[in-house]
Amino acid sequence: MQTYTDTAGMSPAACPPLLFPDADATRLKSPSRGRSARRRGVQAEAPSAAPGTRPALRRLPPRRPRRPVARPPAPRPSRRGARVKMSCEEIAVCAVRLRENLCLYFEELECDAFFKEKTIKRFFRNVNSQLLVVRPDLNVAAFEDVTDQEVKSGSGMYFDIHCYKTTAPSAGMPVAFSVQIEDKSYYMCCEKEHGKMVVRFREGEVPKDIPGESNIIFFKKTFTSCSSKAFKFEYSLEQGMFLAFEEEDSLRKLILKKLPREDEVDETTKFVTSYNERHNL
Repeated sequence: MQTYTDTAGMSPAACPPLLFPDADATRLKSPSRGRSARRRGVQAEAPSAAPGTRPALRRLPPRRPRRPVARPPAPRPSRRGARVKMSCEEIAVCAVRLRENLCLYFEELECDAFFKEKTIKRFFRNVNSQLLVVRPDLNVAAFEDVTDQEVKSGSGMYFDIHCYKTTAPSAGMPVAFSVQIEDKSYYMCCEKEHGKMVVRFREGEVPKDIPGESNIIFFKKTFTSCSSKAFKFEYSLEQGMFLAFEEEDSLRKLILKKLPREDEVDETTKFVTSYNERHNL
């Protein structure tokens, strides 16, 4: 059986030789993890002290505190549904094309300019399921109960809704209306008569581009958050003025109505558009 002897009491000549005679004894110790291991490494690299004395430790420089990172302030939330007004200077130019020399060319724009994007055809109904009919011979547009034969002809009741893009932020989609009666086209506009704003249909075509403000532009909005298929139309030149109907001489005439609050729920300003007389959007 192999036995082990204590070498503490042995003479220097009896001690076994070191495996690495040139290495420092402190380097043979197994380093531990963390800050103590780092100090031991520093102690080992320091010059050896005199026999019988404790070697001096080298102090590490203190760590510099991290500088806080400056962050930009969070943007303020905008009010939903609020109309944003922007000056003409903020929308002065617009890129129009890119030529072969890779240079952008610009053109000046007017404030609140409108550019036609698309045209869709729709019928208009009110809350009483009556169709909007334009009669230029009587200079009137009203919601009426019509026969199936009149609906199939579509004369004076099948509207073109012209959708526009705008250079300025708006509270809704800019639209204009026109209707075909026989071989003539009539566009809807708002005019002032006897100190009151009225709705009129004038013979002519809706322009493709409108360089500035116009009395034919309305802003299309959802009637309420719960009625996504119903809409209301605000006159672009006067905030709070909406298309509506009122009873006059046994007719529900199309008018402009001023609402005291924009979020007010008024059933007379509610319109439902449809592809045909039976299918609602």
